Amino acid sequence: MKTSALLAILVVIALAAALIVFSKPAYPMTAEDAKKFFIEDLKEKYPNADVREVMAISNLTDSAGAPYFQLKAQVTSGAATPCPERIHVYYDYPPKNFVSQPPEYITRGCKVCINEPVCILAFPEEAIIASHTYPQTEAAGRFIRENSDASATASFDPASGVWAVRWVSGSSGGGFEVLLSKAQNKVLSVLPIGQ
Repeated sequence: MKTSALLAILVVIALAAALIVFSKPAYPMTAEDAKKFFIEDLKEKYPNADVREVMAISNLTDSAGAPYFQLKAQVTSGAATPCPERIHVYYDYPPKNFVSQPPEYITRGCKVCINEPVCILAFPEEAIIASHTYPQTEAAGRFIRENSDASATASFDPASGVWAVRWVSGSSGGGFEVLLSKAQNKVLSVLPIGQ
């Protein structure tokens, strides 16, 4: 009798241990926990990115009535270059076991408005690329090629709907300011700075 009781206790302990070891961990269901796991995954998948930033977290419910979070993040590589690459990454957490959807390329290969029939310069990376690749920006493009230390800052004025991209070079002491219309996707002006 003692042997069978001891055996039963060992079987229960073994089953409990197996349940703990092989069961899936409970997913945390707070926005902060989802964001934390999301950022960790972005760091692992995009270790060389300059920017990994969560843009939005939505609290949704699936068709079975189970709650989940949909997260969207920006990942930018080459932020200090004339051709920054920006992607948007989406996750549904946890229904798809934290598996990401394919990224959405916003800029790639020094091109903007990839597969977009109507182009709106919505992000700084797009404005930076447009400021030296669009027609009428040849002077800014030449300045960038001639000054390897040229760097850009892009700022948007919501009142006017205009992007101002300033290219400066410490070695030349000069630069260019390129004004671009966000909604009309066109160059408004290219002005030299300090030349």
